[in-house]
Formats: sequence, structure tokens, C-alpha cells
Amino acid sequence: MLKKILGCLAVIGFIIVIATIVSSGTKTADGQQVTEIRVAFNQNEQHPQYLAMKELGEKFEEATNGRYHMTIYANGVLGEQGAMAELIRTGALQMAIVPCSVPEGYDGDFAIVGTPYLYDGIDHMEKAVTGGVFDELFYSSRKYSFQVLTVYTAGERNVYTDVPVNSAADLKGMIIRVNDSPTYIEMTRLMGGEGTAMAQSEVYTALQQGVIDAAENSELVFNDFKHYEVAPYYVYTKHIVHPDVVIASTEFLDSMSEADRAVFDELVIESTRTEFATFREKIAEAKQIITEKGTQFCYPDVEEFRSLCQPLLDSVANRSEVTQKIYNDIIALREEE
Repeated sequence: MLKKILGCLAVIGFIIVIATIVSSGTKTADGQQVTEIRVAFNQNEQHPQYLAMKELGEKFEEATNGRYHMTIYANGVLGEQGAMAELIRTGALQMAIVPCSVPEGYDGDFAIVGTPYLYDGIDHMEKAVTGGVFDELFYSSRKYSFQVLTVYTAGERNVYTDVPVNSAADLKGMIIRVNDSPTYIEMTRLMGGEGTAMAQSEVYTALQQGVIDAAENSELVFNDFKHYEVAPYYVYTKHIVHPDVVIASTEFLDSMSEADRAVFDELVIESTRTEFATFREKIAEAKQIITEKGTQFCYPDVEEFRSLCQPLLDSVANRSEVTQKIYNDIIALREEE
């Protein structure tokens, strides 16, 4: 109920912005109707997810001879990510890139997509996404008037702190900043630490003042927020490969012709591969920078942490027949490597 109330408030709060956008929803160019695809995104124009979505829009516009045109509203100008699904459900927006926690708020089975220690790494996740492992789950979201189309990765999350960490024992008793998620809190407990939720903007000062002992995120975030200055040890615990998801209005999707939809779906998968490849490049660039800044890297036994977190993984995997099948398919992909 609270989610619906917040969603309604979000719609009301953005009514002026959305009204302006909708007023330019379709236009005539060379005598043909052009359908505007509006995409909400909370990161900047250099982010791998933005670049992949931009490429998708440009290729779809070209493939349809200009009958579709995409505009991406970056930097969170349309508001908080959790509200985007409600805007899409009303038809005010066509697409958005949001955390997987957004569809999880409607269907708990989506927790399996970002469960700790489900994947061996970014490559493993990409194989699962492009190989169709999540197709049934994603399609099931249509009953909420939106459809999850694909996963764009936000990188591999690892722990960083001001002391070396070479085993789970070294994390024991540490207060670790995590996202505001019961799953993350439980994961941290199983790993030996104590999870505490905190805004990303507060992490640097909290590390500096000893309010927290550690944080966790990708090399990209570690570099962008200069956390290497206060937490010089970056520890490859590899606990989560972070998934964001691309969602679209069913009204928009169903308005396409069969031919246009086939092209669109193909380009979505192509954009997924582009996003994963671009994120790998960005991570490599960030790792070079943080190395030059004096970051020390630790490589503990990942299997030790995976074993400790297995009860959490099992609890999510066993929620339903759908999550059980997804879990088994992803494990099978791991065994193929």
C-alpha cells in the first residue's frame, strides 16, 4: 500500500515535468508520425548504461526510418528511481533504467537476479542474461503494466577498508556500509561483519571519522568518490554482481508492429552486450587510476565467503519454482565454464 501511495505522490509531484514531455510525445517529420520514446535514468551521460541505451535508440531510429526517436532524461531529472515504474505504468514514460529492487517491490522472485554469490563474475551474469535464463521471470512483470527487458550491470561489488582483509576472519566485527536492503544486511552478517545502511554521499566522511570500518562497491564508485583516500585496501570479495534493469511500458511495447518489435528486441540484447563491454572498459580504467593512487588489492578465498552466504542464496533460490529453475540454470552455466 505504501509503495502505491508513494507512486501516486510521485506522479503528482512530476505532473508539470511530465505534462511538458507528453506534449511533445509525437511529431511529424517528412509527413510521417514519429513516436517519442522517453527514458528515465539517474546517472550521467558518460555512464556505460547511458551509452548503451543511447546506442539502442539511435539504431532503432535508423532501423525504422525515423518512425521512433528516443530521448534519455539523465541525471535523475525526472526524480527518484523507485517512482519510475509508476510513471511507466501510467504511460507517462516509455522506459527507464532502475535498480532490480524496483520490480522486486512488485514481485519478490526478482530478488534472485541480484542475490549474493549467485555469479562468478560479470561474464557469468552476461551469459545468464543474454542466454535467456531470466526470460520467463521478466515477461511475468507484464501483469504490472511494465515489462523488464534486460539487465544492465552496475559492476562487481567488493569490500574496501583501511586494513588488509585476507579471509572472513578479518571482516569479523567490522561495521560495513551497504545499500538499504535486508538482503545486504544479512549477507554482511554471514560474511562476519555488521551491515549498516547509509547514503553514498556520507560514506567518505564516515570512513574518515571511523563511524564505519568499511564499505562495498565497484572500482568505478570507489574511484569516482575518491574512497581510496580513506580506505586504501580494496578487497575482492566478489559478493555481488550488481544488476540494474531496463523496464518498459507494456502500452508502448504493444503499440509496435510485430516487425518493429522484433527489431527492438534484437537491439535490446545487442545493447546489453554493449553495456557489459563498456562497463568492463570503465572498470579497467578505474582500476588503473586507483592503483596509481596507491590502492592495495587483497584477494581472499571467494569460495569461503560463498560458503558462508550459501544459506541466504538457498533461501532466495527456493522461494518459488521460477527462482529454483533460474538458480539451477545459472549454476549449470558456471559448471560449463
